[in-house]
Amino acid sequence: MKTIGNKIKELRRSKGMSQKDIADKLGVTSQAVSKWENDGSLPEMTMLPDIASLFGIQIDDLFEYSTEKRYESIEKKLQYGRVMTNMEFENEEAFLIREVEADPTNYHAISLLGDFYGHRAECMYQKSVYYAKRAIDLHPNQKGDINNINNGNHGKRFDWDTANHQELIRYWYKLLKTAPENTRVYFYLLDNLIDDGRIEEAKTVLKESYQKNPDELNAFYEVFIKEKQVGFETVKAEYEALAKANENSWRILFSIANVFSYNEYFKEAIQMWQKTFDCMPKPRYTDSFEAMAQCCVRMGDHESAVEYYKKELELLREDWGLKYGAEVDALEEKIRALQ
Repeated sequence: MKTIGNKIKELRRSKGMSQKDIADKLGVTSQAVSKWENDGSLPEMTMLPDIASLFGIQIDDLFEYSTEKRYESIEKKLQYGRVMTNMEFENEEAFLIREVEADPTNYHAISLLGDFYGHRAECMYQKSVYYAKRAIDLHPNQKGDINNINNGNHGKRFDWDTANHQELIRYWYKLLKTAPENTRVYFYLLDNLIDDGRIEEAKTVLKESYQKNPDELNAFYEVFIKEKQVGFETVKAEYEALAKANENSWRILFSIANVFSYNEYFKEAIQMWQKTFDCMPKPRYTDSFEAMAQCCVRMGDHESAVEYYKKELELLREDWGLKYGAEVDALEEKIRALQ
């Protein structure tokens, strides 16, 4: 197991720095740095923040953890949504890749890499949006800057060739054929087919889902597909009947609350979101309060929106143990903006 001294030596070399460079930056002697690296002594505790800052890492990263603790540390970083420095990212990435190379069937490491890169991508999108907004203030109406703001916020793309989900749909079809045990994929496939307007295909897939994926959500998708053909107003009563018949199914209520929100029936949607939350098992998702707050904003009721955002903060603390982090910061910023 690496000592702090080993870690300092490794980080120093990765930066192409000498012991004197480190000493000058930290205000100590080269001999002191040499002793750290050779385990002759340890840095004072008060120096750890400066050492971590020098290398662009967190203090915890100066310590060597067991493999289990390392996984836990990465998961915590992702959970709190903290932006990692380049060195942090590279260190964690290298660890996970080594884990996969040592065992190509290591599901934990492979799945975590997917989360890890997804988090990195979101962080890069945020940076892209930040600088694109600055650029458009300096030079208005530039297509590239506008595209960066739109794409970084996952905005709608009008161009059919880039907006459609053809490649993803093809993959979902293939996965269901080669690994049919992935039954929940049916609903992802249906969502993308419907979004692309491939309604007849969606009907065929739903029939197959009824047979191979006996899930309560099939009933929702039956009405949802019909809505795309005849309009929301025509099937609104069917949604309401479905909700009444499944008043203890948060998944069906959640889906119906979504379509009410999409169709700007905000008061009814809020009632549906509340019912969704009330029958959801712990730990409960934050979507209900987030959606209710957004409905209130759309209706111009900022005071109620703030109350729902506060409930969302409380839920994060009670059900998920999140008292700080990027998600909490974002909610507090929304509250400040509305107040």
